[in-house]
Amino acid sequence: MKMRAENDSLADYLTQELSPAQRSHIGLISFNQWPFALGAVCETALAARDIGSDVTVALWSGKTPLYDTGWRSHRTLARLLGSRTRDHNAQRALLAAGLPKEAFSGPPLRRWRPQEPLPTPTNTRRDTIRALTYRGSGMGRSILQVHPDANTPIRDDYEWPARYLNEAMRSYAWAYDQAYELIQQRQLTTVVVYNGRFTHDRAVAAAADALGAKTLYYDTGGYQTDFDLTTADTHDWQHLQQRMLKMSDEWGHDGDELGSKWFTDRREHTDRNNAIFTSEQEIGNLPDLPESGTLVVFFSSSGDEIAELEIDWDSYFQSQENALRSLAQICRQRTDTTLVVRTHPHMRLKPTDDLKRWTESVEGITPDMHFGPESSIDSYGLMQRADVVFTYGSTSGIEAAFLGRPSVVMGPSAYDTLGCVRRITNFDEINECIDTPPPTAPERAIPFGLMMQRRGFTYGHGHKDADETPVIAGIRLDEANELVRKVSSYLKQRQLDRLRD
Repeated sequence: MKMRAENDSLADYLTQELSPAQRSHIGLISFNQWPFALGAVCETALAARDIGSDVTVALWSGKTPLYDTGWRSHRTLARLLGSRTRDHNAQRALLAAGLPKEAFSGPPLRRWRPQEPLPTPTNTRRDTIRALTYRGSGMGRSILQVHPDANTPIRDDYEWPARYLNEAMRSYAWAYDQAYELIQQRQLTTVVVYNGRFTHDRAVAAAADALGAKTLYYDTGGYQTDFDLTTADTHDWQHLQQRMLKMSDEWGHDGDELGSKWFTDRREHTDRNNAIFTSEQEIGNLPDLPESGTLVVFFSSSGDEIAELEIDWDSYFQSQENALRSLAQICRQRTDTTLVVRTHPHMRLKPTDDLKRWTESVEGITPDMHFGPESSIDSYGLMQRADVVFTYGSTSGIEAAFLGRPSVVMGPSAYDTLGCVRRITNFDEINECIDTPPPTAPERAIPFGLMMQRRGFTYGHGHKDADETPVIAGIRLDEANELVRKVSSYLKQRQLDRLRD
């Protein structure tokens, strides 16, 4: 029996969400070789074909000046060594499913040069990069989503390698110009891209917008579904919450059980998707906490995940550090209040400079207790002991709400309109939330868990094997063999090393 997902049929979804004109010519432009992403490309292309759309598929992984963040294997090298890349297998699967050869398109501009001069910034700081544009589109933020290396900090005064920045701008411009030309040549009315945040995908979305074409975004699905596809940007959290509420209403009691399980699995450390955060923690391990007075616990967020969101930071205390500083100031004025800070466990995997600056900031703020990302203290046990939980948008905010703890969110989040947390925007509201903790409504947190479990779609033209590899039209979307992957990884690293010099 097919597992129930948020949406039962991708074909029906496309018919409902797109006008006849928008679904007449649908194009999918892909730059990465992640399995779920190419599975989504195949499934969407075939669903579009099924509803009568003229389908174009552009598998451009490895063709961009700067290798895409999701590029894994060199297609020509794989062919020479008797192997196939994942996107090559995706093309074979689509052909086997009946898509004509004419549906596939390479980059249309063979002798490409930027259609307008690229910017020449006076420096390579993050705040300068953020303002960069190309053909009227916001190029800078998309470049900042893909770092030169794993230790690139998110602070604005950090100087990015000039060579890397220049190549990233060329790569954005290449993707924009090629997509712009393809949309015109194929008369595309809807363009489908991955996520929409990263350099090349953002460029395609910007080109589509300039030409008046509709854009759809695919991404990872829920824990138990195959992929997501939406008409809204990935970080349109208001739209996401509307989906949560709609889904919860439609699923009723079955949704309540499934959504609740998402929370309990995380609390009990049985959620393998959350293991990266809880692997160092011991269930029930708590510090000596005061038996009287008010215990306030602040759970931090990963700053790099929200740094480039196009939002008004003035409504979020300007920054996470300032939000915590404001909370600590209030707590110090109260003789019966203890402030505990729990740094997000993911920070131990983030750039060294980011963790160092955050730790120094917390130490300067001087809470009563601070547990770093490596601490074995049980976050969920700490959450349950808190009289009030504050967060800057971390998932901990809604997890606390599910546990029946008063929860206050001070930053951007994907759950602040569900009715289970209180969002605050100014200093005066902090005291109010400690004096009179927000009412709890655990049941209103459940739609979030349901969405995390069954968001998006399951395959209609294939399935996933036991190892999670998509199988479309009987063809596994395997990646190239180990030798090809190793040589390709070497080539990508050489490019990055050269651009960082």
